[in-house]
Amino acid sequence: MTEVTEVRPRSAGESVYDFTLRATDGKPYSSADARRQGLLLAALFKTTCGTCKFSLPYLQRFHAQYAVPSAGRFQIWGISQDNVQDTLAFARENGPATFPLLLDSTLEVSEAYRLIAVPDLYLLGVGDTLLAALPGHFSKEGFNDLARQVADFLQAPYTPIVREEDNAPLLRPG
Repeated sequence: MTEVTEVRPRSAGESVYDFTLRATDGKPYSSADARRQGLLLAALFKTTCGTCKFSLPYLQRFHAQYAVPSAGRFQIWGISQDNVQDTLAFARENGPATFPLLLDSTLEVSEAYRLIAVPDLYLLGVGDTLLAALPGHFSKEGFNDLARQVADFLQAPYTPIVREEDNAPLLRPG
C-alpha cells in the first residue's frame, strides 16, 4: 500500500527557495539579490481570487509605509500566477499596486512553496530560512505581525497595516 504524504505550504523556519522571475515590464527580479539587501515580502496570488483582491490594498500599504522609505532594505513583490494582461488589470481594478508585479507563468515558485490556496505571504531575509509565512488566507493579526517584524528590522516605528478603522475581518480564507 502506498503511503500518502500530506502537502502543506512552507512555514516559518523552513528553507527559502530562491527564484528569478520577470515583472510585467519584462525586468528580471532575483530573490537572492533582494535578500542580500535586507527583507523581501513575497506575496503570491491569483487574479481571480477574492481574498487576493481584498488583500491588495494592504500589500500596497506595506509598500508605501515600509518599503518606500527603506531605501531598498525592505521590498515587497506581488507574484502572480496569471499572465501580464490579467495581472495588470487586477492591479488597476483592485489597487493601485506600485510595487513590482512578477509573473510565475510556469508556476515554479508556487510549486516550490507548495501553495494550496492564495494569497501566500513569505518573509525572506539574509538567512536561508523563512522568517515568517502567512499561507492561503488574509489575517489581520498575521499582516500586523509581519509589519512588526519589518519595523523591528528597519528600526522604524511600528504602524499597523490593518487598522481598526478598516473594519477588516480577523480572518478571510483564500
